[in-house]
Amino acid sequence: MRIEQSVINEIKDKTDILDIVSEYVKLEKRGRNYIGLCPFHDEKTPSFTVSEDKQICHCFGCKKGGNVFQFTQEIRGVSFVEAVKELGERVNIKVDVGESGAQNQIASDDLMMIKMHELMEDYYHYILMKTVEGEEALNYLKSRGFTEELLNERKIGYAPDSSHFCHDFLQKKGYDIELAYEAGLLSRNEENFSYYDRFRDRIMFPLNNAQGRTVGYSGRTYKNQEPKYLNSPETPIFQKRKLLYNIDRARRTIRQKNELILLEGFMDVIKADQAGVKQVVASMGTQISQEHTSFIRKLTSNVTLLFDGDFAGQEATLKTGQSLLQEGMNVFVVQMPSKMDPDEYITKYGQEAFKNYLDHERKAFVLYKVNLHKDEIEHNDMAYEKYLKEITDDISLMQSGILQKKVLQDVSELFKVSFDSLINEVAMHSPQTPQNYSSQGTNFSTKPKQYTKKEDAERKLLKHFMFNKDVFLEFNEELEAEDFTNSQFQSIFNILHDYYAENDHYDLSTALLYSNQEGDREALISLENLLLNRNPYEHEVQDYLNIITENRNDETPESLNEKLREAARIGDLELQKYYLEKIILINKNRMK
Repeated sequence: MRIEQSVINEIKDKTDILDIVSEYVKLEKRGRNYIGLCPFHDEKTPSFTVSEDKQICHCFGCKKGGNVFQFTQEIRGVSFVEAVKELGERVNIKVDVGESGAQNQIASDDLMMIKMHELMEDYYHYILMKTVEGEEALNYLKSRGFTEELLNERKIGYAPDSSHFCHDFLQKKGYDIELAYEAGLLSRNEENFSYYDRFRDRIMFPLNNAQGRTVGYSGRTYKNQEPKYLNSPETPIFQKRKLLYNIDRARRTIRQKNELILLEGFMDVIKADQAGVKQVVASMGTQISQEHTSFIRKLTSNVTLLFDGDFAGQEATLKTGQSLLQEGMNVFVVQMPSKMDPDEYITKYGQEAFKNYLDHERKAFVLYKVNLHKDEIEHNDMAYEKYLKEITDDISLMQSGILQKKVLQDVSELFKVSFDSLINEVAMHSPQTPQNYSSQGTNFSTKPKQYTKKEDAERKLLKHFMFNKDVFLEFNEELEAEDFTNSQFQSIFNILHDYYAENDHYDLSTALLYSNQEGDREALISLENLLLNRNPYEHEVQDYLNIITENRNDETPESLNEKLREAARIGDLELQKYYLEKIILINKNRMK
């Protein structure tokens, strides 16, 4: 369906792209713009910029970006219509996309798998809350402090003790059973290839991806079955190394507080969130992966580990903390009391006591590690030497100079080594500091694109057309799109025709709405950054026109090369041969 342009413009005008991007990327101000790590590809040097003035974003690495709608499309994996609808809801503008628009979203197998999960999420939740079958599981959850409001908010459900509950429901709704198996909702008997439910007699916790779509489940026993948690298997839409539980809800608070708190279990996360600690996530029963770290780094550089207070929790804290420290994160630890997890702490002492505990027990990871081995350090000389080397290595990895100094002071007292000698030791282990990016932007090794004389005239003419609608109206009829050698400039010329038919003044953020081609967006942004006098000099525009049209009726190597590329694109070998021969002939004649 087509949404009225006036509605799109109203939503765009009421939405600040900086607010939207900041929910996904940790941004720092650099001159007039903001810069951060690109959310669309893995990188360690920031190349993603946001212009608050122009209301656009752009990655100089992978080239993705655009206006607020295009960013939302890319980051959320939705259509333009859905992006407009989502952003409209944020500013209280209702956009009716109709049933057909919603149905068209479910096109690929991946989206169909998500649709099945979300359908079962509603059904499992209904079984828990409204049926006799779910009564025992519901009573168990209430005994653990889950209110009806919390159960409804989290869409927690119950899978009945039946081998074909999910199977029969999906089949009745017309879904492909083989696809349901590939989605992880069903299991298969490898002897006769019959399908049956993966989850039976379990409390169902929906697992959402970063966009808030349900892509898997964690089924928890309430009868001491093994395993305690049964998770969805690895599927095209559910990969444990990429997902963090609750990240879709926690992301905004993580950005606001500049901190992510990592817990071990779903129940801990839910209870901590309910207690008002909103920046909490958990990994899917796995160690933090490289994908997790890359994702976290784009939101914050500060991670607090809040694992269980038992031996396994200590070991997990050491392993995870070391991994994050080596990845350049600022790592902190809140050590829970012995044999107690966050859920149990909240149940025993209450929500306010839990928040107060977090506020007063957050220590640098290196200090946590030192204190954990304090007895060995004091009484075992071999361990003393081993840990002194480890700790100086760790301190050299710390990003905060202030925290480094505090940790060095504490460590020097424990190891009975002078502060100055420790500083020298740390300096020897410090990694080479990477060259920082300047306040004017990021330095890239990529060479600027070289333009021919004609292409240079084309881009400068288009820039003047962008500056002034009157200039466009005065001269555009002297040109045809085919006069432009560069195919993207042809597209921009056509875009300007459509744009000025509806608008009086050029605005890049609005102009980006007139094309869904990534190449066009990149070319528009590139032209926006072209430095050129705002008012054309006398005869300047006409000079550009003369250069562009001087060989209008002649075949030039440039025009023939463009046709050759098009022939190659469509796979026409005869045309390729024809244009290649003409190019060779022209070049021969030039050499005479």
